[in-house]
Amino acid sequence: MGRYKSVLMAEKDARDFPHHVELPIPPFGLGKRLDIIAAWLNTNIGPDWRSHSHLEKGEHTARYMFRSEQDANWFREELNSRGQLVCEVDNGRIGNTRES
Repeated sequence: MGRYKSVLMAEKDARDFPHHVELPIPPFGLGKRLDIIAAWLNTNIGPDWRSHSHLEKGEHTARYMFRSEQDANWFREELNSRGQLVCEVDNGRIGNTRES
């Protein structure tokens, strides 16, 4: 049974970029925020990141992947400072990083 190329690439990227930050996708998508996020990443992180959409338990997220924990934390902090809800996914653990 064959696998889609995008699925295989997402699995490879998840291995090569082990530090993940997930951003919940609202019902109507992220819209222009995707451009803002990509511009921030390209300016501050450079080419050393990847992103893929992810679906788990009926919830869609944009999964951003980084080689270094420092880059993932910097991105997470930037999203949190702008009021975004961010979930951390590392080594199969999912946890909300926003303080209640």
